[in-house]
This record gives sequence, structure tokens and C-alpha cells, in this order.
Amino acid sequence: MSADTPQASNSSGESQRPAWIGSQAGISDRVLPPWTPLTVERGDGILRVACWGRTYEFDATPFTRAIITRGESVLAAPMRVRARVNGKLAAWRGGEARLLESWPDRVRLSQRATSGDLILSATTTIEYDGMTLIEWQVEARRPVELEELTFEMPLQPPHAKYLWRHPPYERPWTEHPPGALGREGHVDDFRPEIWLGDEECGLQWFCESDENWFSDHPERVTEVKRKRDRVTLRLRIVDTPVALSPTGGRPSLSYTFGLQATPVKPVEVDAWDYRTFHVMQQTFTPETRLDIPDAALDELAAAGVRTIAFHEHWTDIEAYSKTTYGGELRRLVEACHARGMKLLLYFGYLMSTLAPEWDAFHEECLVEPVYGAYDPYRYPPQPEQKAFIVCYRSVWQDFLADGIARALDEYGVDGVYLDGTADTFNGCCNRRHGCGYTKPDGSIGRTYAILPIRSMMRRIYTIVKAHNPDGQVSLHQSNFMVIPTMGWATSYWDGEHLAAIPALDHFRTELMGRQWGVPAEFLAMHDFSQACGLALLHDVPVRPMHMGENLRLASSLSRILDDFGRKDAEWLPYWRNDRYVSAAPADFVISLYRHPKHGVLAQVFNAGPHEIAGEVTLNFEALGLTGTPAARDAFSGEAIAINGGRLRFTLPSLGWRLVRVEGEGS
Repeated sequence: MSADTPQASNSSGESQRPAWIGSQAGISDRVLPPWTPLTVERGDGILRVACWGRTYEFDATPFTRAIITRGESVLAAPMRVRARVNGKLAAWRGGEARLLESWPDRVRLSQRATSGDLILSATTTIEYDGMTLIEWQVEARRPVELEELTFEMPLQPPHAKYLWRHPPYERPWTEHPPGALGREGHVDDFRPEIWLGDEECGLQWFCESDENWFSDHPERVTEVKRKRDRVTLRLRIVDTPVALSPTGGRPSLSYTFGLQATPVKPVEVDAWDYRTFHVMQQTFTPETRLDIPDAALDELAAAGVRTIAFHEHWTDIEAYSKTTYGGELRRLVEACHARGMKLLLYFGYLMSTLAPEWDAFHEECLVEPVYGAYDPYRYPPQPEQKAFIVCYRSVWQDFLADGIARALDEYGVDGVYLDGTADTFNGCCNRRHGCGYTKPDGSIGRTYAILPIRSMMRRIYTIVKAHNPDGQVSLHQSNFMVIPTMGWATSYWDGEHLAAIPALDHFRTELMGRQWGVPAEFLAMHDFSQACGLALLHDVPVRPMHMGENLRLASSLSRILDDFGRKDAEWLPYWRNDRYVSAAPADFVISLYRHPKHGVLAQVFNAGPHEIAGEVTLNFEALGLTGTPAARDAFSGEAIAINGGRLRFTLPSLGWRLVRVEGEGS
């Protein structure tokens, strides 16, 4: 039995506390690269807190008056709280924001405003990655009836083009795709995370539960309203009368809201640089397990693979942090390193019935209602077992952090591949570890453990970077863009939930990565070539999981981009390159890379449902192509006719061509 087995007995028969409980692995207040220490300035009655790439401003207005990201103000006006008492709207009066503490990794401030019989007070903490947590309450000076409490976050329309919200498990995926915000706006029930933004930046609001939300219309408490000069996220917290009294009953209502402007960090190394190949159970054979043949490793290295993400079968116990195959794992790490490749190990979001800790800890650590992806789990070469989702508000956070730290030290791997670790899933009602709350009708409401999951991800990032400054935290999640948690990943892999190629606006909203500050990879659950075509339009690679044709295509594409000089080229995506290129019909979509010496790399993609013949016209002058430019297929090198800047193609639905165009001197 493992020394870490819970409630193991010593020679006296006394139970022992597992060594991993209370582990400090990954707990640190040090500001880690690529982030920078927080700074604080005050002037003109405004308190400004700046982190990498963003500034949050506070004044006498409750909450945040302005947020700057990528040099742009994303708010159209200060955030505000509307309150109505006894038929009258509150007119808040407040003083300057008061600085409570200022450290390189965190800043705390307080705000207070009054209106008649109401007091609104807030304590705000800004952490060095830009996550802003507002703990606030409304209290009564004398007995009143609070008829309305509404939070409003008005954004500039150019920075609220797209909407992502927490995906409701009770509805099919296809009913809630992320994408362009329509003219009519959006109405929904409580969603714990909501992001509004554009292709470059945005702002996410989040809240762990709807405790103290009182509404006769819970299906309409979340609204996104569009007007000419603003797009407003409006949260109807109270729209049915609630009695407040300082002398009896309910004296106040308390809430914790979070905000995080995106992108969260600079992208210094992107997914094209990582060149990841994914080893699943079926990539080779189940019997292969960790004994990947040298010839296969040579083939991967020759294809330009720099990172291997190894799936869960490095251990028999699903999502566990120990293995009985330590010798084989060390040999694989050495073989990868000898070929210049890094190895990442799988860690997940589940607890297995085979884990020695199951009996002692599953009731405390699993989410409730209990659910999971594997009941039962049948993925040879691992033995059959059951595995269920854990909640990181429990002590399982310590188990995973401690286990990852030990595995990295023991086996010398270069980072982690995380499966669902940053996701909030369907919430949790397990009161044993502090989730859930009691509703007025006595039922248990769900809590979405955003802050504990954030703590888990931050600890993992800290552990990996302490082990290896170039180490990777490769995150797989599908449709869960929870910025306070996924911001600690070095890249994310998304798309498993998609049964078909997504619409262009869906891809821009969820799968592109630029607006998050986290490099993206596309997970192709359909035709690999079509997936590459769609992803390349957005400067995103597709991670191969199979040897053969898929690996060859991914390898060829990376080499073409290297040969062209993508890292030094200007990217001109299809939504902002009208000055440089035009196409007909409209289903032809074109993105360009423009290099100062090597000309233009143009990708033409047929986004329509049918095969079409069309024409692309390049503006040579705007692109800086001199003389008589020549065009050739980027893969085959075959010359392509180009007359007056016009290229003609016939492409099947979701088909694409990659064309290199060079002028004189290129």
C-alpha cells in the first residue's frame, strides 16, 4: 500500500494523516513571468491600478470607472449598481477609493457610497494577472423594501462584438454556440461567466453562485442590451421585493463578483512554436503504452515535432499522479530529450475508484450531484474502472498539486497536459467541502468553484515554472473559456465538443486565443485537412494525434510558415484586410501574411456549403509587391497564373489553397 494512502495505520494501529494534505506545493506570492508587478497611481481623484497590458481605474463611483486594455478603453461608462427602495431610485454618493494595501502581486482598496437608507460598500482585490475580485454588500440603515438591485457593465460597441457565456449543461451544445452578438442582444438565466469582446481584447464578468439573487423571472436575470453608443451587460440581481432591516431579519445582501480584462498576458511563445503531437491510447497500440518505438520517435522528430503530450495511460489509475511504470516513463523522457522533444504528462479532473484514496476521500472531494465522463471507464491498456469529477474546493487540490510537483521532480518531464482541470462544468452542491448554499425553499443551490480552480491552476503554473522556466501548461478544455482559470495555461486545445466545423464567428469568439492572451490549438474531431484550413485562417495550428497523413500535413504546414518567416510577418486576417485583398463570391475568405522580404502568403478558404469557382484580387501596391509578382502553390511549388493581381480557384466546401506570391527582390 502506498505511503500516501489515507488513514494508513502505523505500528501502533493509529491512523495517519496523508502527507499531501496541507501541501504548500505551488503556493507563492512571487510575480511570475511574463507578468509584471502591479503599480498604483493616484491623481485627479482617480486611483489607477496597472498590471501587464491593462489599467483599472476607481473613483467615487461604486466599482470600476474605466478599464484600459491594449491601449483601448473597453467601458463606455463607469459600472453602476441600480437600486430602488420604496419606489425611488438610489442616487449614490461616495468618496474617493481608499487604498488598503499594495504589494507587487496584489492590491486591495475599498469604496463606500450611500443613498438615503442604503449603504453600498465594496472591497476590491486586484491580482497581478489582472483578476479583479469585488466583495460588496448593500445594507439598510432602517427597515426598507428593496425592489430592485441591478448591476450594469456598459461596454464600447467595437469591444463587444462577440459573446461567450458559461455553457449550460441542461441544454445541447448546439443551442448555445459562442459568436457574434446579434442586434437583439441576449437574454438568459444565471451564467457564472460571461465574456464580451472583439478579436483583440475584451472583458469577462464572473460570479460563483446566484446566492442572494431574488427574481420572479430567473430565466431573464442575465441581459445583454445593445444601443447605438454602448452594449450593456445587465444583471437583474433583485427584481422581486426583499425586506432589509438592521434590527431584525435580513440586514444586508452580500455578493462577490469578479472581472478580468483580456488579453491576460503577452504571447511570447505560441502554439506554432510548441509543435505538439498528441499520443492517445490508440495512436500506436494499447500494448505499446510508454514503449514508443525509436523509429516512431525518429519520425516525429524528423516531422518537426517539439512537444509530445502523453495521454492518461502513463498510469493505470485514471487522472492519478503516480505510476507503476516509472522505468518506462524515464526511458521515454530520455528518448524524447535526446531528439530535442519535450514530454508533457496527462493530469485530469477525475477521481478513480481504483485510487487508494477513493474510500477515504471520494465523498468529501467529488462534485455533487456526482457525475463524470467515465461510468465505467474502458480505455485499454488501463484496467476497467469508474471515474468521477472532483471539486478543487476540496483537499483534492492539495493532492493534485503535490502529485504534480513530485512527478515533475521524479521523472524530469517538461510540463503537464491538463484535461478539463480549468473547467467549472455544471457546478457543485457538496457541502462537505464548502460548495453549495441553502435556498429560501430549503433546496441546495450550485456553486461554481471558479476561485478554487483558479488557485489550482495558479499552483500548477508555479510548480511547472519552478521546475523548468520553459515548461508548459497545456490545457485541454472545450467551450469553457473561464479566463481567471485558463489564463495560467501556456496554451489551450479546444474543439472536442464540436461535431462539425464551427462557423467563422464561433471560431473568432472561442477558438482563436488572441483575445485571451493564451495561444490556441484546434482539436479536429472531423476532417483534418478542413480543420487545418479553418484554423490557419485564424493563425491557429491543429494538433495531430495520428501518424501518417495528418502528421505529414501538420509538418508541411509548419515548415512552409517557417520558410516564409511567419514570426517576422504581419498577419492580415480576413476581417480587417479589405485594403489588401478582395474576393468573389462572398464564401471565399482570405487571410494573409505579409513579410518585409518574402512577399505574401495568402490562404483562400471556401467557407460555403458547396463547391464554388471564384476569384481573388490582391492589391499589389498596398501589399508592397513590386515589378511583376509571381504566384506558386506553397505546398507543391507549382506556378499559379496571376493576372493583374487576380487569382482564380475552384474549391470544394471547406477546401483551401495556400499561395505564395513574390514580387521583384522577394
